[in-house]
Amino acid sequence: MKFMTSRWTTRTMSVLLAAAMIAGCSSNSGGGGESAGGTTNTGNTGSNKEETTNAGPPITLRVELFDRNNTPAGAPPITDNFMTQYVQKNFGEPNNIKVEFVTVPRTQEVEKLNVLMAANQAPDLVYTYDKPTVEKYVKDGGLTDLGPLIEQYGQNLKQVLGEEVLQYGVFDGTQYAIPARRVLLPQSTTIIRKDWLDELSLPLPTTTEEFYNTMKAFKEKKPGKSGDNVVPYGHIDPFHLVPLQYSFLDWNNISDEDFYAMPDWLLPGNKEGFRFMNKMYNEGLMDPDFPLTMNKDLTKFQKDLINGWVGAGTTNTNEPVYQGYLAEVYKADPNAELVAIDPFNTPDGKYPKALYSPNGLYIFVPKASKNAEAVIKYLDWMAMPENIIPLQNGIEGETYEMVDGVPVVLDNDQARQTLYNYPDYAVILNGKFVSATDESLNIAANASEPDHKEFTVESIEKGSKDGVLKPRVSTPIEAEIKYATTLKEKADEIFVKVITAKPDDFDRIYEAEVQDYMKIGGQEVMDEKRKAYQAEYK
Repeated sequence: MKFMTSRWTTRTMSVLLAAAMIAGCSSNSGGGGESAGGTTNTGNTGSNKEETTNAGPPITLRVELFDRNNTPAGAPPITDNFMTQYVQKNFGEPNNIKVEFVTVPRTQEVEKLNVLMAANQAPDLVYTYDKPTVEKYVKDGGLTDLGPLIEQYGQNLKQVLGEEVLQYGVFDGTQYAIPARRVLLPQSTTIIRKDWLDELSLPLPTTTEEFYNTMKAFKEKKPGKSGDNVVPYGHIDPFHLVPLQYSFLDWNNISDEDFYAMPDWLLPGNKEGFRFMNKMYNEGLMDPDFPLTMNKDLTKFQKDLINGWVGAGTTNTNEPVYQGYLAEVYKADPNAELVAIDPFNTPDGKYPKALYSPNGLYIFVPKASKNAEAVIKYLDWMAMPENIIPLQNGIEGETYEMVDGVPVVLDNDQARQTLYNYPDYAVILNGKFVSATDESLNIAANASEPDHKEFTVESIEKGSKDGVLKPRVSTPIEAEIKYATTLKEKADEIFVKVITAKPDDFDRIYEAEVQDYMKIGGQEVMDEKRKAYQAEYK
């Protein structure tokens, strides 16, 4: 199999060139994003200034909101802050709607959502990243057909998302979900403490072997302020170790059909990738606590990094900037320097890593909701440029400034306490967004923080190189719906067991666990996926 196939994309790299050119912009154009109440009537149902009669009691529109348990000290609660107040003042009040945000723990969102849906108590607007969960609700007849409502009330929404993204929400020919648009496609980027490298006179690692040797040096030398708490490589979980895992796959012997249908556990080379992770763990080069915190404590890595204990980690691309903890690292240690690297290579010199598909969250309305029309009006209101800007950037002059048509977040406590979870309020978008017609402005918006612009550009560039995107098959996979929860739990179990196994037990445990995975539904899912792929690409 040739390495460069339909699954390898160069789309992100083309916009990176625009980002690099824009990254140097510094003159203030005097352009303005609107703050609360400063918009004009567009004639759309969701317009901020629309005249309403407000006759009768208001509708209560219940909206799901992730609780990530990461509210900064001194910040207001996530259900009563600038974002929620902006929504109520500019959308709720003009439309005689009371918007109520219903929190769901991010680490348990699928489980909680299943319970709420089964009891017909889910909010009017709900969402998930988990496609099999959406397919299950479709199969059970639990979702509202949103197609006609989008045509009637969603013209701004259609313009921002585009037809390609909306198609990801079509199941069995019906628009049951509204996918969020991913502005940037790279999933993850590896970061490292360059000041530690400088202290030990080490170069930036550019290969898997160099990375391993660097982690050994961190473990032995305990640079910086790490001491006995040193964690050479942190943030250990199945999602964030994909770049390391993919560097061991035998891509020349993996067809597109294999890549779509086979569980990673069976892909050629995957076992050797996990053998390498097992070696790192047993030599003390990985976070020893990851089995206890994986998928549970999403802030553990951040806290360890801020404390100066972590030497390297693979994070969501540019996450240290948009979640604010890069600034906290520098605040805690002015001598710290974090940089993006791309160290995990294949034998033939490629650096494969997963890319997102163009869609992000699946947003949908339960069949039991009586407020589907209000949901679409709300999302369409959210899609207006004058609302996107404050929902993603806060208050002009206080948390951001407009520079050459791009909102630039200010480096102050108010911005940190307002914007740390901005994507959860602008749910139709994954990533900063400025224009539906000028992609370069969107890229620039994601690299707009002046103190971290270089880090952001590097993070996006390295997270995009040799990106891999699995083929899309539109047919729902019944077996995947049936076994999704069981197989996800089993995959997490295998991940922990094979990495933490004693080296002499690795082969036995890997083979036994994967065999068990296939018996409890993995084989059935793979067989059905192969049939669906062959039918779609015949």
